Amino acid sequence: MGKSSKDKRDVYYRLAKEQGWRARSAFKLLQLDEEFNLFEGIHRAVDLCAAPGSWSQVLANKLRENHAKNPQEEEPKIVAVDLQAMAPLDGVIQIQGDITKKSTADEIIGHFEGELSDIVICDGAPDVTGLHDMDEYIQAQLLLAALNITTHVLRPGGTFVAKIFRGKDLTLLYSQLKIFFPVVTCSKPRSSRNSSIEDAIPEHSPRALSLSPSDAEKELVGPNRTIVPYLACGNLK
Repeated sequence: MGKSSKDKRDVYYRLAKEQGWRARSAFKLLQLDEEFNLFEGIHRAVDLCAAPGSWSQVLANKLRENHAKNPQEEEPKIVAVDLQAMAPLDGVIQIQGDITKKSTADEIIGHFEGELSDIVICDGAPDVTGLHDMDEYIQAQLLLAALNITTHVLRPGGTFVAKIFRGKDLTLLYSQLKIFFPVVTCSKPRSSRNSSIEDAIPEHSPRALSLSPSDAEKELVGPNRTIVPYLACGNLK
């Protein structure tokens, strides 16, 4: 789809062209890093829903800078995943795969040779229909798919950064994420258009994934305390 004239007048669109970024979304991740210092001490990274590759570009640049400052530390490794094919990027391993499949997680882990990632990022979004309830629901399902694969590939103490659409179910989404992360923060980068309903959630330090229901319920507040984190179904006969 071609860029509209509105996009071409956008300052971040022009800056992306001038600075060699594949998309204006690169500035969102750069600004999140300014706010949260996402890349300090990071060596292994995963970019989910990576196409066209602007967030992978930011990862590659930041991790190369980290290694240049501390060349005695391990070489950076970045794995980018998308259903679509993506033009190659120096220093980025690309997987054309489905993030809802365990085989994709296994392939990512295989590239890390048994190690886990320090950070997982996801700027994925569905094709917007204009029906806000539908768009918010589909985006939430995409985020949960990214979270699911993150539980397989992210090390304890790592960071997960993902795009969300703000809506009436945001409190529920927070409660779901806080089952796995003690710190969940919502931020809207300056480069995100004012008309956009998207935010980013940087989440830190994933918990062990074997929480009992009683532990998980402690993380839920208000009306969301009625949500049952785990449900076992069986034959009633």
